[in-house]
Amino acid sequence: MDEIARQLRTAAAVTPPTRIDVDLLIAADRRRRQHRAWTLTGTGVAAVVAAVAVTPSLFGGAQAGRGEMVLPPVASGGGSAVALCQMVAPSASGPEPPFQTYDTVRSRPVESPQQAEGRLTGALHAAVDAVVPTDVRVVGMVPECDRPQFAYHARYREYTSIAVLSRAGLRGHLTVVVRPTPADARGDCSEAPDSAECELRPLPGDGVVLLSTSTDPGGGVQRWVQLQRPDGTSVTVTADNMISAEDGTPELTAPEPLLTSQELVELARAPGLTLYP
Repeated sequence: MDEIARQLRTAAAVTPPTRIDVDLLIAADRRRRQHRAWTLTGTGVAAVVAAVAVTPSLFGGAQAGRGEMVLPPVASGGGSAVALCQMVAPSASGPEPPFQTYDTVRSRPVESPQQAEGRLTGALHAAVDAVVPTDVRVVGMVPECDRPQFAYHARYREYTSIAVLSRAGLRGHLTVVVRPTPADARGDCSEAPDSAECELRPLPGDGVVLLSTSTDPGGGVQRWVQLQRPDGTSVTVTADNMISAEDGTPELTAPEPLLTSQELVELARAPGLTLYP
């Protein structure tokens, strides 16, 4: 992965045997560095957009009261499995990330990734149709495929969908990640890109949701929502206001993301976005 990962693995290879889960340490370091990037001048949203641009495997009314967020349920239901567009799996340009071995709050799902990709994609389409304003277009990043779809990342053991949002010349990204909730998840703002700008709200019947908005000095804004469902599924939804320019550099395209935090919460709450159907 990098020099830190190499040193960890070298240290773990010597005797006496280590009791440390090296893959878990590397994954934790990866998360810390990703979150820390938001605090560095000139990075933040730009770093996220750049990561999207160089990840070919991804192509292929609120009422608050007493600490609770009350949102209307998504009226679309769970959705149905859909046929997926064909994706070309490119060869890795460098060392693959370590296989994630983290424990989860319940046994991992037994559904095959192929089945889950189609089922989750159908649920996402239904949620997008029900939640996203009609003047906002949502286009997936798989070539010649208009609608977003999920892809399973075996190394991270999670499902990811990335789409481009557009409205009247303004653009940004929508990212949805579904994975089993780690056993060490705290259910607090430690996972947020900016823990200082984060709220935790209980959702009756739907677990807890974390909401965070991060802004970098260049004007990039990311709205981040993570729903931790009672069934052991975590759904993370983000929207930003930048896009990758033709030369690959992040480009500010809107004063703010095209979806509100409330709309991101509603997307995360879509009934079918679960790994335990």
